[in-house]
Formats: sequence, structure tokens, C-alpha cells
Amino acid sequence: MNEVEEKFLKEEAEPIFNKYKKEVLLKILENEERFKGQVLEVIENIAKKSKEKEEYKVKYIDFSVLQIGILDETYEVTAIAYDKNWYADEGIWEVFSLDYIFEGLKEIKDKLYKDIKKYVWKIRPCSIDQYILRQIPIFNIYFTYFIINWLKQWDEEISFREMPKLEVFQITWGDYKNYSQKVYNYDSTIKTEEMFKEKMQNGKSEDIVFSTWPSLKADKARIQDKDISCMSLKESELKNILFSSCVALGLNFKKAHLERCHFRNCDLGSSDFTESILDEVIFENCVLRNISFKDTQFKKVYLVNGKKVTNVLKEEDLQCSI
Repeated sequence: MNEVEEKFLKEEAEPIFNKYKKEVLLKILENEERFKGQVLEVIENIAKKSKEKEEYKVKYIDFSVLQIGILDETYEVTAIAYDKNWYADEGIWEVFSLDYIFEGLKEIKDKLYKDIKKYVWKIRPCSIDQYILRQIPIFNIYFTYFIINWLKQWDEEISFREMPKLEVFQITWGDYKNYSQKVYNYDSTIKTEEMFKEKMQNGKSEDIVFSTWPSLKADKARIQDKDISCMSLKESELKNILFSSCVALGLNFKKAHLERCHFRNCDLGSSDFTESILDEVIFENCVLRNISFKDTQFKKVYLVNGKKVTNVLKEEDLQCSI
């Protein structure tokens, strides 16, 4: 890329795309149910197709925003399911379009193509294309945020039960053959309290994030300075657990029973405590944005912000927290 191209992209294209990124996020919010419906329908179709293949068990599903789809203005996303022989397997393919999310991108590209003409070939059209493609990872951050939340309780859906899958199975979303972000993880291997404590004490972040511990029973543990985001402790029974200074986004505590547990200086944004029982639980200086406490039972639950202590009796008592 030459100096003229760099200057043009910095001064002309960057401000336009800074604004457009906000428009894409707004489009996702406005069309959340439509987008969610597409993703779940694709997974349902994969479940049906995988059942038709003899002795086929899905190992992972990879959703990819196609670069060619961005450039040819079809805005297609592929979803490809593979079994354990992924290296030799053609996979099960599904395709859908997010053209309604990317409204306005064609007009931006046409404008930039027109604007570079005055530079008399000093700026190549392909530099505009490459700049647009470099925005895909940002768009994918938006997409994965919503998908992670939608799939958090996917194990309760018919498509989950009907899909033949290996005991370890995952779903990813990303840029085709480039970086992908895990958005769902399923692991039905047997896990013990000792394994949980060892993992929380000595495990690496990549082994803890998205780890699953359904129906775990654990007592007396300290989890400190860890990234435990998107970990599932669904239907677990936890006693005397201290979560301290943890990045704990998107935790799944649905139908869990927490007794004498303490969350201190943790970011619990987008976590799910639906139908859980919280007995003598303290949230001390925690971020509690976008958390679900639907039908949660509160027994001696306290919210501590600095010197202020609030006795939590219902979900609304937590809405004032940040």
C-alpha cells in the first residue's frame, strides 16, 4: 500500500466506517429476532441432515462470513458441520444472507470508488476492497456477542437433542479460514469436583473459557484472577466458593444452587442466573449488566458497592448496580 492510499484510507474511509460500524450494530439490534431465527434454523437443518447420514456424529459447526460475499454484495454466511473425520469430510453445508444487516455498504463502497478517481490511479480500487475486508473482524465481534447469548441454553432445544454429536462438540463463528470465535461448547465427559478445582487453580484461560460443568457439586474453592467467561455451571451445587477479580462474562448458572458464595470485583455481564437459588451470596463491587435473574430465589443475598450494602430480595434490587 502506497503513501497516497494510506492517507486516503485514514482521512476519508476511516471516519465513514467508524460511523458505519455503529449502523451495523443498530441493524443487528433492530433485526435481532430475524438474525436469531436464521442461526437456529440453520442448526436445525444441520441436525436433520446429520441424522440422515449413517453413523455420523457432528464434531463442530463453523459459521463463516464470506469475504467474497462482502465484495460481491450477497453478504452470505456459510455454516459447515464436520464429523471427527473433518479433514476428509465434505461436511454438511448451509448458506444464508445477512444483506439486511449490511444495508448501506454498497453505497459506501461506490462512493469511495468514485472519490479515488481524482487521484488518477494513485489509489487502486483493490485497496478499498482490502480495507472493507479488514472491518469483518469488528462485525464478527458484534455477531458473536448475540449468538453466545442465544446458544447459552441451546441444550434445552429439540435440535440439540436430535443432533447426533460427539461427546465434545463446539460451534464457532468467524471469517472463513481465518480467525474464528467459539460461541458454544458441549462436553459430556465425566467431570469431578477435584478436576474442577485443579482446572480453576492451574488451568489456562483457553481451557477454562467455555468449559462446561453441568450438575457439578463443589465445596470450598477460591477462583481468583481468572478468565472464566462463558463457563457453564448449569444445575450445579456450589458451596463456599469465592470468585475474586475474575472476568466472568456470560456465565451460565441456570437452575444452580449457590450457598455461601462470594463474588468480589468480578465482571459478570450477560450471565444467566435464571431459576437459580442464591443462599447467602454476596456480590461485592461487581459488574452486573444484562444479567438474568428471572425466577431466581434470593435468600440472604447482599449487594455491596463500597460501603453501601443492599439486601437483595428480588431481581429489581440489582438493577441499580453497574
